[in-house]
Amino acid sequence: MAGKRANKQQGGTDEPGSLSRTPIYHQIFMLLKGKIHDGEYAVGQYLPGERELCEMFGISRITAVRVLNELAANGLVVREQGRGTRVSFVARGMLMRGPAEYAGEEKPVGHTLSVHDYLSTLRRRAPDSGAVTLYEFGEAEAPEAVAKALAIPAGERVQKAARVWRFAGLPYNHLVTMVPSSIACIWTGEDLLAKPLSVLIEEAGIRIDRIDEHVSATMADMELSQRLEVPFGSPLLRVIRILHDRHGKPIEYMVGHYPPDRYQYRVSLSRRGVSKTSEFPPRSGSIDPDSVDI
Repeated sequence: MAGKRANKQQGGTDEPGSLSRTPIYHQIFMLLKGKIHDGEYAVGQYLPGERELCEMFGISRITAVRVLNELAANGLVVREQGRGTRVSFVARGMLMRGPAEYAGEEKPVGHTLSVHDYLSTLRRRAPDSGAVTLYEFGEAEAPEAVAKALAIPAGERVQKAARVWRFAGLPYNHLVTMVPSSIACIWTGEDLLAKPLSVLIEEAGIRIDRIDEHVSATMADMELSQRLEVPFGSPLLRVIRILHDRHGKPIEYMVGHYPPDRYQYRVSLSRRGVSKTSEFPPRSGSIDPDSVDI
């Protein structure tokens, strides 16, 4: 017992989930680091305190302190005595279209994918009964990163929805969507259980003219591990998708998380054009996930 207690005090084997050989302090460090880089915790914002981290992850106070100290040592936060831990890293990034050397250009390089064909596929299919679970639906203040992406003032009210889609009994994605309230007032939570959000947007008379995506990797936090039924700290594919109307105005911000063993994202490049396909589960080919994941 003494050895186990000592391990917890050092932050070595505290573990809220079933993972693993990676020290729990490092798992939580990577989760918070990812949220800072993605802008979920904006510069100047305070992270959860030591006590909150203990409650969130079921860890000891010494492990929580080590996590925050690691973030500070990596230049991501500043530890302020009596106030908390403040984010000092300014997230920077862009959505890449075409080769990296052309990232700064306004127009995409090469062939542009057909949004019309993409959305036509969505209209032809509806989710099976019970395939969608709606965890959250209502108004919320737009975080700074989301407000910037939607070109609205920080803190403005948006409609926020969180859903999980299932295939063959297993959750294969977790989607959080945020839409300006002026648009989102048209549909209800029941509508989101029946149709993809992009279809509801177009049915409201708003033409989707461009879709930008940013694909990266992350790890499952407590909420994602529970909703996706994967171990805490499991690797996930993370997709940020922004829809634009025909005037170029952003109308939806989506963050999707996908277990890699249940979902594939593929891009095929040729000299004559670009084609993108996604699959779930891998190699299935029976159902096109693009019909249900936005």
